[in-house]
Amino acid sequence: MTQENIKATYRQRADAFEQRNAALNDKDKGLSLIRIILFVATLIGFVYFANIRAGAALWMLLLVFVVSFPLLVRYHNKLRAQRKLYTDLKQINLHEIKRMQDDLKGFDPGYAYADPVHPYTGDLDIFGEHSLFQLLNRSHTAGGKRQLAGWLSQGADRAQIIRRQQAVQELAADIDWRQRFQAYGMESKGKEEDTETLLAWIREPAAVLQNNIYLAASRIMPMVTIAAIIAYYWLDIPGIVPLTALAANGLILWRTAALASDTHQKTSRGVGALKAYLGMIQTVEDRTFEQAMNRDLRQSLSHTGMVASQEIRKLRYILDNFDARGNMLYHIPNIILLLDVYWLLKADRWKKNISVDIAHWFEAIHQFEALISLAGFAYANPDYTFPEISTEKHTFAAQALGHCLIGRKKRVSNDFAMEGRGTILVITGSNMSGKSTFLRTVGINAVLALAGAPVCARSMTVSEMQVFTSMRTQDSLEESVSSFYAELRRLRQLLESLKVPEKPVLFMLDEILKGTNSQDRHHGAASLIRQLSKLHASGFVSTHDLALGDMAEELPGVKNYNFTSTIEEDEIYFDYKLHEGICQSFNASKLMAKMGIAVDE
Repeated sequence: MTQENIKATYRQRADAFEQRNAALNDKDKGLSLIRIILFVATLIGFVYFANIRAGAALWMLLLVFVVSFPLLVRYHNKLRAQRKLYTDLKQINLHEIKRMQDDLKGFDPGYAYADPVHPYTGDLDIFGEHSLFQLLNRSHTAGGKRQLAGWLSQGADRAQIIRRQQAVQELAADIDWRQRFQAYGMESKGKEEDTETLLAWIREPAAVLQNNIYLAASRIMPMVTIAAIIAYYWLDIPGIVPLTALAANGLILWRTAALASDTHQKTSRGVGALKAYLGMIQTVEDRTFEQAMNRDLRQSLSHTGMVASQEIRKLRYILDNFDARGNMLYHIPNIILLLDVYWLLKADRWKKNISVDIAHWFEAIHQFEALISLAGFAYANPDYTFPEISTEKHTFAAQALGHCLIGRKKRVSNDFAMEGRGTILVITGSNMSGKSTFLRTVGINAVLALAGAPVCARSMTVSEMQVFTSMRTQDSLEESVSSFYAELRRLRQLLESLKVPEKPVLFMLDEILKGTNSQDRHHGAASLIRQLSKLHASGFVSTHDLALGDMAEELPGVKNYNFTSTIEEDEIYFDYKLHEGICQSFNASKLMAKMGIAVDE
């Protein structure tokens, strides 16, 4: 399937969901009118039958209203939920089209996950405006975004990468399931702390359930109070009897008021998140999976013999009812039925049985969100490939390797290969010829590969590795640090990482030691390359210092490549292709002249 075919699919889906939504619009308006008519008719009938003292007709009218109106409201709410689902599905497809048009404005840039001292995320545009996170992310819960950010910030081991690749390929093929899962996730509009507060409340020990007085009162006092009120009206008993019952209820509610208020405060904002998790969990439960990672995540939703969606639905029902405390009308039946105590007891019983499991359920959903983000990326780019994860160390080879954040019309792809411990590619080239972009191309594809995603290449083989870059070092007025010293600190961070033998390091150094004079720069850069070679590190060094290319004669692991430019009739042309050898073309003077800066001949 071509990119244009995929865009057409997204457009067709967006139009189809818009049409379904429009078809339900008339029903929505009709049900709203019926609800108003039913309410007004009941009110008029109530007044009429009360005036003519037709008791039987009055009770029949109230019975019909009490039964029919909630059913009508429930059906209407389902209809509106369906409309909301279609609206979200339409939006999902429009967002996919935006991504395919290289328009990432408005998507979450993931600034919350940016780390200025991270080994590579700042240099490779993993987070921020027009970033890899914006391109990939289809998560809507804070936990799902955090999971994806974690995968992009820390490469996995070979076995885990392969598990993710298989899971992503299975999910990529099922666009209907993926987008329905995403749409339910869009219900999660709260902040991460709201969900964390809800989980913390769930982990709290039962408070009301341990008190036998509250347990007995919740079972006895509502019946006593109702009986006293009925007896007062029908048997003409003294009014002190129902008043005493109501006073006793008021005392019980007063004793539990602080707990009820605290529970409401901790759970009210998490109800929306529960709705989102419920929809996503139900979507996972309704599907069977072939690939191991997907199967395992689904199995984790019922590993204790409980069905996660059923238990989440119970909790949501409890909290929805408890959330009604914000309505003044709630407190009228509350004083009679002890609703606060009833729902607190229900919540305590739920927590006692489920509190250990719900965090695991949420974590499984977060991983599914991250997988679906990678799957959506894979589906939208059918010409990308899932890389082979080599069992050999220090291996990176690719054909037609391009940068996924550069539009297809502007993107230039390159072939290259490096293999063996201590291989260092020195890349020389003229200004604006593409050295830095190539390093970022290698780096961002390494990040994709190590996360389990497809890469922007025709083919690619990579081993487990740690990516490290030094490309955008900046000075800091606050810390009184010059750009040169900031770069030295960055290089020290690289050398420290090489002391950890867990995984090979793939480094990318762009114009190293550019903050000092040319003689010191050459001497320092040459010394650093020798040290890296002795440490058997592998990576790339881009430079304008052509003399560094001579190190290929001194160190067998050093190889020379270049990006070049040509000047024709006072115009500079770049092919952005990687060539072997040391660069032989220069364009600084020509670029200065084109900017109006006089250059002596």
